[in-house]
Amino acid sequence: MERIKKKKIHKNVYELDIRFSNKKNATIYKENYIFTGRSVSAICYNKETKVFYFIKQMRPNYYFNKFKNFPLEIVAGGINKNESSKNAVIREIKEELGVKAVSVKKIDTLIIAPDCLEEITDLYIAEVPLIHNFEINNPFEGEFIQIVKLKKNEIKELINKKKPQNIVTKIALMKILEIKI
Repeated sequence: MERIKKKKIHKNVYELDIRFSNKKNATIYKENYIFTGRSVSAICYNKETKVFYFIKQMRPNYYFNKFKNFPLEIVAGGINKNESSKNAVIREIKEELGVKAVSVKKIDTLIIAPDCLEEITDLYIAEVPLIHNFEINNPFEGEFIQIVKLKKNEIKELINKKKPQNIVTKIALMKILEIKI
């Protein structure tokens, strides 16, 4: 590969001209690329009850693929301009679970679908207080969230069922099995 030219065609959508060459010839390959930027994700748990908190919410992909029950997700969201990754995860936990995190620790960085959709997410483990309100409605963000609590043995059962799951949550589920709390 010799060079990539990038042309913006919509809000986070780019057309790429990628030039490949060898000694005999050159080929230009065109591809569309969606850059969603940086994000944060959090495995949230309550230390006292040994419960992990997940969310369920409507996503267009779930709706158009006719999922009867929306898959579980971990808390996640974008990083705002001039916001650190750590501050973003603390804000997202407050927005999506309705509680202030007791502690957060970054445990990994994941690159999501590095071909046509580019997103990099910092994965955190977050201790949160006991949750009492299991519905969060935030119409300004387009979020109507149901909070689901699971124990470690229930998470293992969920993994074994092999139901469709977004990749970040799937990785989080597997990491939970490694966590000692």
